[in-house]
Amino acid sequence: MPRSKFLLVLALLLLLSIPATAVLSDGHGLGEGYATVFDDAGMSDGLEVSLMGVSAPDSGKEYAVWLVAEMQSAFLRVGTLEVGDDGSASLTFDSGSAGYAGDNLVATYSGLAISVEDAGSSPSMPTDQGEASEVFEGDMLDQVRGLVMSASDLRANLEAAAMSANMASEADSIEDVKNYVNMAAESLDAAIEQADAASAAAGAVGASGEEGSGRSAHASLTQTTAANSKMYAMMAREAAQSALDQDDLALAKIFVGPGGSTVVSLIDASLNGFDSSGNRVLEAGEGGGMDAYRHAQQAVAWSPQPGGLPILATPTPVATATPIPTPLPPQPTAPGLPGVGGDTVSPVVLMAIAAAAGLLVVGGAMSIRDRTRRVRSRS
Repeated sequence: MPRSKFLLVLALLLLLSIPATAVLSDGHGLGEGYATVFDDAGMSDGLEVSLMGVSAPDSGKEYAVWLVAEMQSAFLRVGTLEVGDDGSASLTFDSGSAGYAGDNLVATYSGLAISVEDAGSSPSMPTDQGEASEVFEGDMLDQVRGLVMSASDLRANLEAAAMSANMASEADSIEDVKNYVNMAAESLDAAIEQADAASAAAGAVGASGEEGSGRSAHASLTQTTAANSKMYAMMAREAAQSALDQDDLALAKIFVGPGGSTVVSLIDASLNGFDSSGNRVLEAGEGGGMDAYRHAQQAVAWSPQPGGLPILATPTPVATATPIPTPLPPQPTAPGLPGVGGDTVSPVVLMAIAAAAGLLVVGGAMSIRDRTRRVRSRS
């Protein structure tokens, strides 16, 4: 093969290898996993981060985890990932952590990001928008917050109903029994409404996740347990009405409980679930409001994906009397290569491009020279 053709083929092979080189050099090394909220000192005020397949950070670097408010208006660094030898990484943010303020994290923040920072540094926000992130926006953010809030309200109303029912069971007069049962009934009515709201919100959140994903699975479990909780709440409401229909203290207390199929026991089943199968394990269809709330928290867990936080659009400046020069249009971007303001190109990729261009020029020149010689020899 002539040397000119050999150089041209070599240049083509080098160019074809550039996309693969770019992909390999852009790996964030953060594996996959979830960041799930939980109740610590308050409602959804703690965060548990668990990842697998994480590469250890470079020497002098560390992985910082951030919670991000809407429109990136505020950032909260919740801690630094501890990476194990097996590639697992985790952290827990709770009432004992620096920066804890008791906030409901789902209601306060909309996104999560992981960035690579200098070890021991304390920047106020992720460097370069972070390496991995997930942000809930628009309707999805409303659905996520609505799901956790409705499941939380379901639990709270059932807890209030249980307290009132227990007070009714200890009351010494028919008047007090009916007053407390009325309070329990009102809480049960609210719980039934919230069970429906949680189920609807779970359906919307679950539809946003891939089939078989943790998000869709926990959203489905939220719907199942909320429906089970509603069933027992409705039964408790009927028992409460039977107690209210009595004028005799002893008869009213029979319906109040404790005891099977009473207001007290049915509210407990609605809140904590009931082992109807008798196998001493609460299966999916046997859980109550507490389980619905926990599944709702897990359904809205952040699952950071490769790529930093979205770059927000710059607001359009207000027109003034002073003419403003028209900005130059964005520079065109070649396929597969980052534009201005995007990710930086790996030095290896730049060297490969330069080498390929050089080989193309040299190979092309040699090919033209060979053709010229052949033409002259024929003449």
